[in-house]
Amino acid sequence: MNITRAALSSSRLTIVVALLLLVVGVFTFLDFPSQEEPSVTVREATVSVSFPGMPATQVADLLVKPLEEQLREIAGIKRIVSSARTGNAIIQLTAYNNVRDLPALWLRVRAKAADASGALPQGTVGPFVDDDFGRVAAASIAITAPGFGISEMRGPLRAMRAQLYTVDGVERVTMHGLQEDRVYLSFNRARLAEAGVAPQAVIEQLQTQNIVEPGGLTAVAGLSMSLGTTGMLTSVASLRQVPIRVKGENGARAVRLADLADVRLTPADPPDSAAIYQGQPAVVMAVSMAAGRSMEDFGKALRVGLDRAKAQLPVGFQLHIVTFQPDVVAREMSKMHHVMGETVVIVMAVVMLFLGWRTGLIVGAIVPLTILAALIAMRALGVELQTVSIAAIILALGLLVDNGIVIAEDIERRLMAGEDRAHACEEAGRTLAIPLLTSSLAIILAFSPFFFGQTSTNEYLKSLAIVLAVTLLGSWLLSITVTPLLCLHFAKVEPLHAGAEHYDTRFYRAYRSVITTLLEHKLLFIATMTVALAGAVTVLVSIPYDFLPRSDRLQFQIPVTLQPGVDSRVTLQRVRTLSTWLGDRQANPEVVDSIGYVADGGPRIVLGLAPTLPAPNIAYFTVSVKPGTDVDAVIDRVRRHTLASMPDVRAEPKRFSLGSTESGVVAYRVTGPDQAVLQRIAARIADRLRNLPGTMDIHDDWEARVPRYVIDVDQLKARRAGVASTDIAKALQLRYGGATITGIHDDGVTVPVVLRGDARERGAPEDTMVYPADGAAVPLGAVARVTTGSEPSVIIRRDLAPAVTITGRNPGMTASEIADTLADDIAGIKLDSGYKIRLGGELEDSAEVNQALLGFMPHALCAIMLLFVWQFNSLRKVVIVASSVPFVLIGAATALLITGYPFGFMATFGLLALAGIIVNNAVLLLERIDAELETGCTRREAVVAAAIKRFRPILMTKLTCIVGLVPLMLFAGPLWTGMAITMIGGLALGTLVTLGLIPVAYDLLFSLRAKPAA
Repeated sequence: MNITRAALSSSRLTIVVALLLLVVGVFTFLDFPSQEEPSVTVREATVSVSFPGMPATQVADLLVKPLEEQLREIAGIKRIVSSARTGNAIIQLTAYNNVRDLPALWLRVRAKAADASGALPQGTVGPFVDDDFGRVAAASIAITAPGFGISEMRGPLRAMRAQLYTVDGVERVTMHGLQEDRVYLSFNRARLAEAGVAPQAVIEQLQTQNIVEPGGLTAVAGLSMSLGTTGMLTSVASLRQVPIRVKGENGARAVRLADLADVRLTPADPPDSAAIYQGQPAVVMAVSMAAGRSMEDFGKALRVGLDRAKAQLPVGFQLHIVTFQPDVVAREMSKMHHVMGETVVIVMAVVMLFLGWRTGLIVGAIVPLTILAALIAMRALGVELQTVSIAAIILALGLLVDNGIVIAEDIERRLMAGEDRAHACEEAGRTLAIPLLTSSLAIILAFSPFFFGQTSTNEYLKSLAIVLAVTLLGSWLLSITVTPLLCLHFAKVEPLHAGAEHYDTRFYRAYRSVITTLLEHKLLFIATMTVALAGAVTVLVSIPYDFLPRSDRLQFQIPVTLQPGVDSRVTLQRVRTLSTWLGDRQANPEVVDSIGYVADGGPRIVLGLAPTLPAPNIAYFTVSVKPGTDVDAVIDRVRRHTLASMPDVRAEPKRFSLGSTESGVVAYRVTGPDQAVLQRIAARIADRLRNLPGTMDIHDDWEARVPRYVIDVDQLKARRAGVASTDIAKALQLRYGGATITGIHDDGVTVPVVLRGDARERGAPEDTMVYPADGAAVPLGAVARVTTGSEPSVIIRRDLAPAVTITGRNPGMTASEIADTLADDIAGIKLDSGYKIRLGGELEDSAEVNQALLGFMPHALCAIMLLFVWQFNSLRKVVIVASSVPFVLIGAATALLITGYPFGFMATFGLLALAGIIVNNAVLLLERIDAELETGCTRREAVVAAAIKRFRPILMTKLTCIVGLVPLMLFAGPLWTGMAITMIGGLALGTLVTLGLIPVAYDLLFSLRAKPAA
């Protein structure tokens, strides 16, 4: 079917369809869902379990191992990583990338966790499964209320959360840093001894009174009436007045609980978590947006909702927007729209410079039509408007205009040769339709591994492959329909006079001389290009590899770690100090605000950033800065300040990363059965990292060991005193950690009542009074010996085996450079059987992504080869096209070497695009050679004539691509810089490949035909 003839014969239908694309595309764009980054499935869940006071080694053995063994049986779980700390453990589960039904998988995880709970020790809390680990907060709002306690803030905060749930598009609102209230009972040992009552007896009396039990129903005169008993505690005052039965001289008597114990309502001590905003205690509300919504529209609705909620807050409450994703999206979209606008203007200017304003406008007409048609297709395919999809459109601008240039230039050439206008337009579309389609499909197939790859990075960049595909196919269809129609009516070309030659200018004569010389010295030219290719490969191998660059967000993060074993109260103090300094306008005029999370990582504010796992000695800051700020300078200032003023704190201020792992950090993972051996190996690796000049932030995830008391019970003495080991454990727990014995129920909230020894009486463990079930209280020192020891602060297990990860970074080196530099030293570490050292972090992710690409690349290459064989019906032409592709490395390597930019994953993306462009031009050049041969030219004449006639369109397409990539390189952000540099360098020298190497290779291969026998 001749599509061009159909479009020209039904010209009005073609115009109407084009106008419909224009109108529908504009309306689609105005109502297009937008967000900062592509939606990526977070294939992670966590299982948490706790047993207060249990040492980390016992947590690993008694809690983690039974859970891991059950969870490992689930098909679909790729990786299990557990962190066991004193009193609790968190198990992180990662699903395989080919698992489609994640909710069903997490249901199986819940079932297995429930099965494993039966094997856990009595008193274990959990396990609890959290499959909402990947939810990203569209906004985080800090609420401060100086002078108000947490209990006073709770009511207004609950009302505010309910108000936010009424906002259209809000899916979930979570609170962070809300310190839950506790009612602490601190017994006075002297009063208990005087009353002759044991703590356990008091606990039993409280529990039997504070009941939530129905009394049943009864019928009275035909009416059903419920029966209820009083006694439930609803306030601290009612708890103080609870009568406790004790022994008296004349029998039993009752005394108030307040006479036996100090009853206090305070926030949890030590706090489970806290949040500090600009030095003030705060509660942070994280608001998540429902899927499929426009972030811009959601932001407007949320601001209205926040204004209403703010008006309803009591006087003294202040609301601060910490992170607001709609603003980030608006800034990113504005930047990308600006880049796209500049690209369109530059491309149009170049086209008009070469073809004249009239033909340039004809070619340029398909640019907005193609973009708008692509937007319609994107909406139908569920692709949001975000950084990656817009960058794909920008990248496609330089490619899609190629089709229009080739068609318009061929029509112009035919008109100058004197062909009839209608015939010239139809023949140009007919003869170039298949070559242009083949080259477009080749580019699409080159990017197909990114579509079919099943890693998070592939999923992140999948929209780029989709948008390129729909854009290039749309451009091809419009270039063989709309462009010939516009040329038919508006192109103005004067036919050449008889005897005149369009290609007989000084410029074309010079190129004819060059190509003739190259054809006469084919082997020398090919040898020179081969040497240049070998040099390019050598250079490319020596260029540092950086998987993904750091983000250019106007924010940075500060993970904070104190020494292991530190109480969260100490962490809170350090966070408050650092937060106050960050909020000092004189010391940090660039800082807009900061939020610090204590013993917690806060909400996930960036898709690729997994929140820090909770621990008493960790904290996490997010710091926002003003536009135009040198973020690296502020980071360096924060680093110097923390080193000077907080020597006991490991603060690591750094930019956000664009990937799921931190960029520039090398990670070595050691696995094996024995923990002591693992730590010795880890120490050796850490020493080698320290010996590398400039390397910093070196640490392992097992941290240092922490001190502990060991209670060595003399079982003989304990038996004589009537004391059991359980009595000793309960007495210690009550004195130091506390035990939840009941709760106060008030307005839908249950405040735990915790029995704990008075702070003034928490002296040496030997003084602890132990209350046996029968008999008088005895001091612990009478039945046990207390010694000191140490235990691991944390035990990390990976896929059911202990694993230590050692990390470090060097500002002057990429992760791959560090790994390459230390490769021999690390390989020299002697390992016993069963122990392994592997690279983790960024390098592991990079290897996984590259492996996924390599898995699908052979399929793509086979498809491309079959496509070319179908078009050319010639294996030699396929060899010519395939052999020309590697030579794009010459320009790419040169550009990276000159700019000093590292080679990374996005540069690989650029190489694929380069290969597609070179293939595109090669197909068109070979098609022209065949056309010249059909006119009766000799092989050499056909090669020279085709090269000359394709010189201007190939040069134009290369130049439009180059100038179209300049805004992407300069203004689109660090994610696209490496790709743009690679493509610009490859295109700049790619002309030599297309207009030099391909004609030479054709002439060489087709001169090898066997001559007929005489």
